[in-house]
Amino acid sequence: MDFVFTAAQDAFRKDIRAELAAPGIRAELDRLALSGDREPDVRPLYRALGRRGLLAVNWPSQYGGRDTGLVEASIVAEELVRAGVPDTLHVNTIQIVGLFLLLAGSPDLRSRRLPDLAAGRRFASVLYTEPEAGSDLAGLRTTAVREASGDGYLLHGVKAYSLKSDITDLALCAARTGGTGGTEDRYQGISLFLVDLHAPGVRRETIPGIADEQFHRVVLDGVRVPAADRVGAEGAGWPLLTSALAIERTGLDYALKAERWYAAALDGGLEPDELVEAGRYGAAVEAARLLSWRVIGQLAGGLDAVDDSLAAAAKLLTSELAQSVAGWTARLPTPAGAPRRHAAGMLEAAYREAPGLTLSAGTSEVMLQIIAVGDTDGIGHPDEEPLLRQVRGEVRRRLRQATADRDRDPVTAVHGPPAAHDDRCPAWPALVELGAPGFEVPAEAGGLDLGLAGSLAVCEELGRAGLSGPYRGVAFTADVLRTAGPDGAGWEALSRLAAGEITVDCGDFALERPLRTRAATDVAPDDDVRPGDARSDGLRSDSGRLVDGPVALDGSGAGQLLLPVHVDGVTALALVPADRPGRRAERIGPDTVVTLEGLRIEPSDIVCRPSDADRRALTARHRIRQAGYLLGLSRGGLVAARAHTAERQQFGVPLHDFQSIAFRLAETAARLELVRLAVYRAAWLADEGRSAERAAVDALGLAAEAVARTTAVAVHVCGTRGLTAQLPVQRYYRLARGEAVRLGAPGRLWREAARLRLAGRDDLEMLTRPTLTEPGGRPPRDRNTQWTGGPQ
Repeated sequence: MDFVFTAAQDAFRKDIRAELAAPGIRAELDRLALSGDREPDVRPLYRALGRRGLLAVNWPSQYGGRDTGLVEASIVAEELVRAGVPDTLHVNTIQIVGLFLLLAGSPDLRSRRLPDLAAGRRFASVLYTEPEAGSDLAGLRTTAVREASGDGYLLHGVKAYSLKSDITDLALCAARTGGTGGTEDRYQGISLFLVDLHAPGVRRETIPGIADEQFHRVVLDGVRVPAADRVGAEGAGWPLLTSALAIERTGLDYALKAERWYAAALDGGLEPDELVEAGRYGAAVEAARLLSWRVIGQLAGGLDAVDDSLAAAAKLLTSELAQSVAGWTARLPTPAGAPRRHAAGMLEAAYREAPGLTLSAGTSEVMLQIIAVGDTDGIGHPDEEPLLRQVRGEVRRRLRQATADRDRDPVTAVHGPPAAHDDRCPAWPALVELGAPGFEVPAEAGGLDLGLAGSLAVCEELGRAGLSGPYRGVAFTADVLRTAGPDGAGWEALSRLAAGEITVDCGDFALERPLRTRAATDVAPDDDVRPGDARSDGLRSDSGRLVDGPVALDGSGAGQLLLPVHVDGVTALALVPADRPGRRAERIGPDTVVTLEGLRIEPSDIVCRPSDADRRALTARHRIRQAGYLLGLSRGGLVAARAHTAERQQFGVPLHDFQSIAFRLAETAARLELVRLAVYRAAWLADEGRSAERAAVDALGLAAEAVARTTAVAVHVCGTRGLTAQLPVQRYYRLARGEAVRLGAPGRLWREAARLRLAGRDDLEMLTRPTLTEPGGRPPRDRNTQWTGGPQ
């Protein structure tokens, strides 16, 4: 999948931002900000935007557009919201009603209506919902009876809970032209009409609600609609409605609300005890935006190219996230000072708006139902690069073969370690045969140079298979040796790593916490050996440093240890033979605690002295691999649980037929999409040589929380069988315990992410600036001018 906009799209965004900074538009934005009205009239602003051709850029020029694509239209939508433009009128008029006219309107209808909509001269709303027909749109009762002359229809009915219908001129209305709405033909006989809201027989009433934008009831009492204003064929409304729903479910509008409200929270300042939530929400907001752009990328290929489950996941997660962000900001202290009052007012309004987000464009429960009927493996990924898909498929096949007889002994399966971390892992020979240890090794050192993305596929598949092994340690060591370069002491070991001849235990590696060393001369002399002579252990008595203290290693099977040590005032990385004297290991429950007791580090053991930038890059890549592994564990647990609930029957039906089961698994599958995008986005940044520091923290934090949540759900829905060797979910659950915190507990990661975000060290552009756009003509400023965008 692509995680970057083209140069032309970047330039287009820059031009749009410049146009939104024009004095006329800024004046209208300031007027809205200073009006003090609960629901100010936004039409003057929209007319100013329309005069510049900013409302419908992807429409044909003959209808007032700029002949651009959907990606460009989505860029404009982002920039409008970021500039402070209220978006409801744009969503209804352009993104929904205009779309239907482009899809199914006659040439005459398009020519008569679209130019005025694009120019901001007229506006439209949507009339679907009725007092007795909400999510069940097929239950609508509004009728459209054809006149005897055949020239038009008379509409009778009541529509409810529409937005902006008090100021719009037109409305897209769903009405029944045939059928009875009974159980057998309820989806038949629905037609769509473009209704003139100024026509005789239209009555508009306000339904007071808690949000700033009020609901409206529209009564249609014999309203005449010319046949020429029917949208699509008579009776063809339902297929049109369902095919166009993906446009409403990209989630971009909800993701932008979450972004804007999150920005307001940062603008108000945070206390130290709020950093965990700030980090967690920041990661979720960025991942949600990536998910929205993935749907937009599919839509750009046509409505038929959209994965319904993916679109449902995008709508579900972005609306739920925006609602959650609004709830979080309500728990923060009210920001003080005049510059902060605008943010405080926005967040108060956000809290009142938030409950409606998970209802509009399909409730969360409807989205969960759509996802739940998908395939066993969850949401598909047809956008994966062919080479990586091939690598993944081959790795999965070999791992499946290697684990065919794994649970033959039920006692060992549940009482023994859930997976071997060293070369005793049953999959290690298969990975060596495939050449996986060399995926990240440079070609000149005998590797395949597939980058982090190739290695990530292996890590994810290992997790999916419920395996561990030395692969992650080997891949990280290859990173270290490559960083040191051909002149480094360990370069020659790279070819042996690529061949799988060396296995490395780096445990819960933490470059930010190197082990302290002391001079080797502090050791009592070995018998009467003189300085410079050989000791009985084969080392020289005047060389190296000694390391003491506890370390988190995986076990005793690896051939080498990779240790971060503090030498000569700097952090260095030492590759030490695992059988060197000076360490003591003991088992405490399922964990291995290793204590170093005078482990000698020779000068030749130092393979890398990374710079600060190198340390950040190495740590980021290590975290990304671990995040990929956790993603795989989550996916494996979910697939196993989904398969069991589809087969296991209770009360005469499969468990998965119960919504309480299906919805939990559906929500879990959707949330894993956010994790996947965050993980692969971080890998892409690293492979591109860009800073991936915070993206890696975000990815690992999301993956760590997801694996704990997912494996717990998997065990629960599998019932008692999930606690035994009869099902593999117990293995994923047990592995999650240690692996989720291997490189740091989520709370620590979120605090780190929040500090990086507040310091402005952004790997992804999310916020246009750390504070909100305020009155006074100041346009948004980029925090990161080298924006890399989202997936297309």
